[in-house]
Amino acid sequence: MPSGEVVERTFSADDEAALRTDLEQKGFYIFAVRPQSAQEFRFRRPRVKIDTLLMFCQELAALLKAGLPLLQSLEVMLERQQDPIFRRSLMTVRDKIKTGISLSDAFKAEGELYPGIFSSTLVAGERSGNLEGVIRRFVAYLRLSQALKKKAVSAAVYPAVLLVLMFGLVAILVVFVIPQFKDFYEGLGGKLPLPTRILLVISDFVRGHTLLLIGSIVGVVMLGLAWFRRDTSKMLLDGLLLKVPVLGPMMRMYATSQLARTLATLLSGGLPLLSALGVAAQSIGNRAVAAAVTASASHIREGRSLTVALESTQIVDHMAIEMVKVGEQTGALGDMLNTLAEFYDQEMETRLATVMGLVEPVLLVIMAVIVAGMLIAFYLPLFQIFSQLSR
Repeated sequence: MPSGEVVERTFSADDEAALRTDLEQKGFYIFAVRPQSAQEFRFRRPRVKIDTLLMFCQELAALLKAGLPLLQSLEVMLERQQDPIFRRSLMTVRDKIKTGISLSDAFKAEGELYPGIFSSTLVAGERSGNLEGVIRRFVAYLRLSQALKKKAVSAAVYPAVLLVLMFGLVAILVVFVIPQFKDFYEGLGGKLPLPTRILLVISDFVRGHTLLLIGSIVGVVMLGLAWFRRDTSKMLLDGLLLKVPVLGPMMRMYATSQLARTLATLLSGGLPLLSALGVAAQSIGNRAVAAAVTASASHIREGRSLTVALESTQIVDHMAIEMVKVGEQTGALGDMLNTLAEFYDQEMETRLATVMGLVEPVLLVIMAVIVAGMLIAFYLPLFQIFSQLSR
């Protein structure tokens, strides 16, 4: 509120941009806008691909640097835009700019089609009068973020393939191979070894209840997805992930890197610290960290430093807080945040390589133990027969 009090209220408006504009004209400062619960069940519009947005920003910066007016630049890019989702959105943005709406407000009105940091970056560029330079910094930010995500995904591919192969091999042995020898085992007479009996029971159960097992798995997956769609569930899961011994510290590093890089990008464009911190919190993938950073904005609002705000989260590492403190004291907060993000990116990449280097042999050992155990249980009756014959 204009008096400085923080409140949460419900309003009716045609869209988010109209509501923000109306409230800002009345003197309110908007931290977040959420749809009513009745609207949350609507299907979300598909987002614009990051690669498409990256190419658009590169071309827009080049055209602006060449001296082409903004509206004409959008017309040029619309002529050869192939992505149907982005093309429709860009046409809407162009039409709004023709009516006098700013570029940032036009993209903000598109809602979840774009990352929240995009419209905030455009606001910073418009306020500073250096839209082209701020867009180029945003392009660098997107490139670094995408490169880090691709490295993490590529590192997880091989362990995922090993897990799939392991479960596939076990399923083939249990469903197809072991039942072929069941009659042979029963014809041997005598009591089968315990491991073999357990293996036969498991095989009979899987073959006799295949549809039930498949239905149960599908049901559990659907219930899990429905549970995970809830904001409270996502918050709980993200908080639990932070406490996992090896994964937790890496997720903290990644969240801190996202926060630092986004803050540096927005501050370098001239956005105020309070606004930049709110946008940066939304860019963090881990919701528990994002909620803690959002809550820490109250310290900035009360006139305290960013260092105090980050300390209040009890999530950001001490080293990161010290680097932010040095940046604030020297007046080079943006540069220090970029340095912090680069350090954490390199540290996380090293840790990720180390962890994946350990995960791969561990999975191979587990796979070998499971398969070897099944084969031993499979051939154990034959070993007993040979032992009796030799006697």
